[in-house]
Amino acid sequence: MAISHLSSGEIASLLPLGDMLEQTPTTALFKEERLEVMRIVLPAGKGMPVHSVDGPVTVQCIEGEVDLEMNEGHQILHAGDLIYLAAGVPHALTAFQNASILVTVVLVSSGELQGIAGGRRKHHDDDLEMKWPENE
Repeated sequence: MAISHLSSGEIASLLPLGDMLEQTPTTALFKEERLEVMRIVLPAGKGMPVHSVDGPVTVQCIEGEVDLEMNEGHQILHAGDLIYLAAGVPHALTAFQNASILVTVVLVSSGELQGIAGGRRKHHDDDLEMKWPENE
């Protein structure tokens, strides 16, 4: 049976799973052409091996404690912590405690990689005033 994704306008709870964590599967909440959001459930001692993603990623720890390993070293994510990873940054995850995390991935095609890999886009489609450091 396929897992159903959220429909536009549908609400999903991201409250900590608590005692239900070990019975709850990892779930792709939705996937669109350019965006994927997943709730990843990691029992203590389990993790994800080193991998990288073509687009930028955020990882938010909803509950538990997770070790995020990168080339620069380790970051420990606690409940409520959020980390941003640029496109192509190799990383691995290991749960110190039962944990659930919210992962958001910007999906890009190979033709778009040159424009964003390792950097930020400086154009946008909205009316927000963007301020960039002078040395960029």
